[in-house]
Amino acid sequence: MANKKRREFVEHLRYRVFVLETLNTAMEILKRLPEGEAKHKLREGLRHYIYNNNYSCTITPERPIEPEYKLLIRDDCNGDIYAVDKSYLSFHYRYALKNAGVQSYASEDYVKALQRNKAWADMNSFPTYHSIEELIRIRMEEMQLPPNLVQAMRINDFRDFVRNNCAEEFVDFRKKNSFIKAFINARESEFRHMLARGGVDERYTDALVEKMREKGEAWGVVVLDENGDRIEGPEFDRHHTIPVYSPNDVSSLSEVNDFNKLCLIEKKFHRWLHRLERAKIIDDALYFEKIMVPEHAACVFDFETCILHDFDHPERNIPPMCPSNSNLIYVNKIAEMSIRLNDQLAKQSKKTSGKSKKATGKYIKGGKGGRN
Repeated sequence: MANKKRREFVEHLRYRVFVLETLNTAMEILKRLPEGEAKHKLREGLRHYIYNNNYSCTITPERPIEPEYKLLIRDDCNGDIYAVDKSYLSFHYRYALKNAGVQSYASEDYVKALQRNKAWADMNSFPTYHSIEELIRIRMEEMQLPPNLVQAMRINDFRDFVRNNCAEEFVDFRKKNSFIKAFINARESEFRHMLARGGVDERYTDALVEKMREKGEAWGVVVLDENGDRIEGPEFDRHHTIPVYSPNDVSSLSEVNDFNKLCLIEKKFHRWLHRLERAKIIDDALYFEKIMVPEHAACVFDFETCILHDFDHPERNIPPMCPSNSNLIYVNKIAEMSIRLNDQLAKQSKKTSGKSKKATGKYIKGGKGGRN
């Protein structure tokens, strides 16, 4: 029995390495190909492989949101406020800082000023900013900013004020309410099993899990072996599972960072996923295609392996998703297409520079595909 499990594990790792090499080669060729039929076919081949694993595509009409709101989404998701461009600060805010403490104002003056401010009403719908609403009022009262100017402040003005006066409390909220911490607390055993099946060194996994628990980060882990050499392992990005910057409903921007609308995804696969998305013109209007991860995906290791979790109903037991038996067919087609296109690119390069490039693609005959 032990030998059988060992053989299955080795076969799984062999298949996984083959898939990684195939996708990496295909993505490099996709980058080199000019727009045209060949690039379209390769992109579609890659997308069909992904769709075969319960991914889907949604087409969203262009509804661009203002840059300030993009920054709010990022602030709320990351729990940190990036540097504010001072050139975008309003005259009212600059003048308020310049005249701080010149006159005395009552506490209720700031309550009314914030209630009447449209920009703050939008910001206050984001959990991180809402958590420091009272602190903002207290800081403004301590500084004695003119309430009539506070009432006219804009989004970037508030971001600058929070960054300079309430940054620690702002960061603390997301540290205590971290998506990554919530995930690892709920699914640590499944996460460890997934990485072990992927051949990840247990020492790296231990360090990664510790950083996820302590700092709410799933990247930047450095682990050395007994010889002082670095142990390599996967890093994960946060990924929005719904269209963010061109949403169907711009009135609910503050909800895009809800835990059920986020997932972790391995960095390389995250980059590949977005590379396969595109904009397109339909009836003279601009639309965006977004590839959607499987429903309730909380952590994506590769396009065939993910952990499912319902953050709204954590007690719910969602069965693991098994990779499709037909995955190998799609991957082999991608490998064959990559060999052919790489040869074509080499011939074209030879014509222009006299140099040729030898194709390195290969494909597997038979096999069961990637099984969990």
